[in-house]
Amino acid sequence: MKVLGLVGSVRKLGNTEILTKEALMGAEKEGAEVSILRLTDYDVKACRGCAACLLQERDCVIEDDANALFATMAASDGIILGAPCYILEATAIVKQLIDRGFAPMQQGKLRGKVGGVIIPYATRGWTQNCFQQTNTWLLSLGVVNREIERARLLGKRVVQAIKTGNHQYQGEAGICPVCHDRNLRVLQDMATVECPVCAVRGTLQVQDGKIKVSFTDEAIKRHRWSEQNLRRHFNYHLKPSKDFFMRTKRERKEMAEKYKGYLGM
Repeated sequence: MKVLGLVGSVRKLGNTEILTKEALMGAEKEGAEVSILRLTDYDVKACRGCAACLLQERDCVIEDDANALFATMAASDGIILGAPCYILEATAIVKQLIDRGFAPMQQGKLRGKVGGVIIPYATRGWTQNCFQQTNTWLLSLGVVNREIERARLLGKRVVQAIKTGNHQYQGEAGICPVCHDRNLRVLQDMATVECPVCAVRGTLQVQDGKIKVSFTDEAIKRHRWSEQNLRRHFNYHLKPSKDFFMRTKRERKEMAEKYKGYLGM
């Protein structure tokens, strides 16, 4: 049983690395073989938007360390991600890997892995986007069971989830039934709300001065990151675009001539 720690901070032995190692110590005590990678030690280039990974159903064509990182994640049974919060958001390396996640997302090699997230931060209330981004990355890859607990306990619970196969969420209670975050997007009807990460829709009510959000079982099943919805998104939205791009290639090339060299670029 292998548990991999990922550190999304450039600081060596900073809070993020220390807490991630504490979680790995807990996992090791439960019998796991543990390892750790500092993501900022690797070369991860920006996504080119070429869609080769999607249209050719292959690994990313960019020659850097991203494919190797995703392969290492896929070879692990559990993943513990540590990412500090800078100005409401996760660090740049995490956001870079989100963009590079199209290939592993559609390949499904990480689906069903168990995961935990550790987010060190200085000021309460300045972390909203960081939680969303780390959720987005792991959920898009198919990693389940995000939890925010004391670091060593988190490591132990990740191993216990691998052993038992029980991937139920074990962290603090949130609002969204999938990612358990508390951010909500109010839709135009001013009655329906949606989790911006998982796209689960519910109805908002105020009872005894407290906000309550209700989600139907059917709405929860239709969340954005379900295997069925990801497959549908790939097969009916992304994959068919290949024919369009091939059919309009010459026309788009001719149109682009107008912009060549404009403003020196």
